[in-house]
Amino acid sequence: MIFLIDDDDIQNLINTRVISIVNSDVHVRAFTSAEEALKTLATTSDEPPQLIFLDINMPKMNGWDFLDDYQNNKYPTKVYMLSSSINEKDIKKSETYDSVHGFICKPLVVEKLAEILKKENLS
Repeated sequence: MIFLIDDDDIQNLINTRVISIVNSDVHVRAFTSAEEALKTLATTSDEPPQLIFLDINMPKMNGWDFLDDYQNNKYPTKVYMLSSSINEKDIKKSETYDSVHGFICKPLVVEKLAEILKKENLS
């Protein structure tokens, strides 16, 4: 399972479609709020997602706030930042989190996703 965390429903829909093109066997769960995703992670008795794609700029709880809480709870899932930001400071900041394994500038494209899924043994 892959979690998509982005406050834009259309972006989540597009990313879900891209994931299904690369690997139709992977289940996707999309969240429009970081709080909802954290709550699901904390309360689910199922296995954790295999990957999380996380946007930075969201209302209430942004991607950095999510990562702070996420790392404090020591969740095992690898996170990939998926952002429209091309700010070098954001990229460098993402590298300070152990759980973040990559920074992708939107849009998520088939080739890049295929590379990530292969790297994470999900292809």
